[in-house]
Amino acid sequence: MTTPAATSGSGNPDMSFINELYEEISRNPPAIEARKLLVEQFAAAGWLEAAGDAVKELKQLAPDDPDVKTWVLTFCKPERTSQAAATKAPVQPAATLPDDLDSAREELAQGYKALRNRAKTLLVEMLHLHSLQNHKGIPGSYKTELSSSKHIPDITAIVEGRMNTVVRARPPGNVRIVAKTMQAKPDQAVEIALADFENTARWLRAPNGKPSSIDNDSVRETLVKRVRNLTTALPEKLRECPETALMHFEHEALQRTYVNDETMLGDRTSDIPRAKFWVTEDGYAWDMEELAQAITSNSGVMRNPLSRQMFTPKDIRAIVQHPTGRQLAALQIEQNQMSKGVRPQTIEHLEKLSATLLADQSSDQLPSRHAIDEFMAYCATLPEVEQTALNGLRCPAKDSHTGQPYDTTIGEAVRDAKGNLVCFHKTGDFIKQAAQHLRQNIGAPPPPARGGDCVVM
Repeated sequence: MTTPAATSGSGNPDMSFINELYEEISRNPPAIEARKLLVEQFAAAGWLEAAGDAVKELKQLAPDDPDVKTWVLTFCKPERTSQAAATKAPVQPAATLPDDLDSAREELAQGYKALRNRAKTLLVEMLHLHSLQNHKGIPGSYKTELSSSKHIPDITAIVEGRMNTVVRARPPGNVRIVAKTMQAKPDQAVEIALADFENTARWLRAPNGKPSSIDNDSVRETLVKRVRNLTTALPEKLRECPETALMHFEHEALQRTYVNDETMLGDRTSDIPRAKFWVTEDGYAWDMEELAQAITSNSGVMRNPLSRQMFTPKDIRAIVQHPTGRQLAALQIEQNQMSKGVRPQTIEHLEKLSATLLADQSSDQLPSRHAIDEFMAYCATLPEVEQTALNGLRCPAKDSHTGQPYDTTIGEAVRDAKGNLVCFHKTGDFIKQAAQHLRQNIGAPPPPARGGDCVVM
């Protein structure tokens, strides 16, 4: 392995290879060879500070390695005094988030504003002094020092809010350390992962204090790998947190586009606050308050109000676990109880009704009308609990011809057919699927192939 020169490189960094090296270091620590390759990549790209940080880690892990010894002399600044060299710096504890995040955010915002105001005052004074020394008899040595100072550009950047050009991001921390921090504060696990992703993205975009050419897709690709590594290092109960953090980072920092660009009430999806924001697997972005209201108005049926398709099991689990959607769990239980509250005898009547409606090809459709009247008369004799189930349960079913989901209950479908609002064949299609769903839920066997009386339970 060759030793890179300590000069600013001119080549473009291979971010894909650097990402692979980070993944190897995280997966198979201490990964000395991968770390050495990382130093070479940093040096070739001219990222000397990053190379120095990587060499310091190698010095701890492999102090006797000849390449490491050479790199220490090349990239690491010597201690100013022997006393300073003998004094071991105290180990800094891992960064943790404060318990009161809202108060901390407000304090940070006020501090940021105050910093920019102070920087503005200081900049005016420095520029005024700089102007005076060019017109008055300021000594030459002081004039040269002030003119060549780098403070004015840095202070200007602070005034303009360009902190990234002043404060350089550090390379991403060890995944296992981030995972341990998340485990120590599980209630803040998403915030901790999000802070790690923000730092990683800042470093990718300006690894040596200067903007790189990396785009959002490449940043996301790196973060997806980091999510995968974090998920592996976390216990089962926290494994969804990195993915949730990436969802928020894509929304807030990567300007991800979604199937919808507006909420159901017409607000921009980009304006949804983090506390209410969620993305389902079908690519729709939601204000969780609006989604919870829509699902509640639909009797708790977990169907996408915009696409009319059912949500996936993973989405349903996430929706009912979200603080805004927890009340929907009760509606889910209620729907499940109703599906088990329909007796096999009633299911047989549904199957008989659907068969008649689907087979009727008469011009006056009298068989269908008689079957509808007969079923409604039967329903009137049912216990109130079972009538409630037929009128409130929304069975998952799709139009066999168009594939569009039905959004109705058995009672609504029968009443719509009775009032000629929906054709009999479409009603028969829905009731046939509803009967199949009810049989599966109660675990009842299918009807016999030949006629005969069934035992009423």
